[in-house]
Amino acid sequence: MLAVNHDGDSDSTGAITGNILGTMLGTGVIPQRWLEPLELRDVIEAVASDLWTCQDWHSYMDNDRLWERYPGS
Repeated sequence: MLAVNHDGDSDSTGAITGNILGTMLGTGVIPQRWLEPLELRDVIEAVASDLWTCQDWHSYMDNDRLWERYPGS
């Protein structure tokens, strides 16, 4: 609450805080009533899971499924 309720750049501090807390705590701490109406929830969860799987460049390059989903040059 403090991250978004101040006179400064609250949207940025809220986004950063949300990313840090999300990484630390996962989605299990988010109330279901907030998750249910989330647009593209399945896509967001798939991308988050893929990012977690690819913690380094080599794991991405060696994963055919991810390479097909996110083609690079």
